[in-house]
Amino acid sequence: MEKNKTGKYLKYAIGEIALVVIGILIALQINNWNEDRKKDFLEISVLKELKRNLTDDIKDIDVNTDFHKRALISSKVISNVMKNQLPYNDSLDSHFTSIFIVPLFLETRTAYGQIKNIGTSLVKTDSLREQIVDLYERKYYYLKNWVESERRQSSDDIHGLYRNEFSSIDFSGGSHPVNYEKLIKNQVYINYVNHQKTLSEHTLSWYDVSKETAERIIKMIDLELHN
Repeated sequence: MEKNKTGKYLKYAIGEIALVVIGILIALQINNWNEDRKKDFLEISVLKELKRNLTDDIKDIDVNTDFHKRALISSKVISNVMKNQLPYNDSLDSHFTSIFIVPLFLETRTAYGQIKNIGTSLVKTDSLREQIVDLYERKYYYLKNWVESERRQSSDDIHGLYRNEFSSIDFSGGSHPVNYEKLIKNQVYINYVNHQKTLSEHTLSWYDVSKETAERIIKMIDLELHN
């Protein structure tokens, strides 16, 4: 200070402070970058798992759809038989069975469970996030509850209507009516068959909608992973 070097020391001190601040900012930036990278890797991992889950769901939907298509065909066949009072044929037994078989819908929720636990913001792209939430919270939710309700009704029908009207019930084969001529004139059974036809059509439409959404999400995931 005696030699009038205060200005030089002040500049030196300011420079040191600036270097420290810059160092801190760089460290924070690196830390933020590392955190972002971790989130990116986590998102990639979850999206890959989600794609596998949806692929399994589509396979399950295809299997269930086949059951409901057969049920729809069978209900139309039997409805036509009753409407026209056609004679009995043993090929009808398999149609009597197909009507009331309702497979469970078992979606895979591993990846979506992670997304919910971490937070839906994990999926950064808004359109993809919205499609995922819509599929699981609306379409899958409705479809699962609808199918479970249908299965409960089917179980009641087996223990009630079918046990009264059929001498044998074989899930892998056919169901043989106790009195065929009486059955095809039974208004309760006629109503049941027509109702099952409507149920199958409605169920198939929801399976189609869910499958289309799952396939669309898979394409969006592929694009996201590529980017």
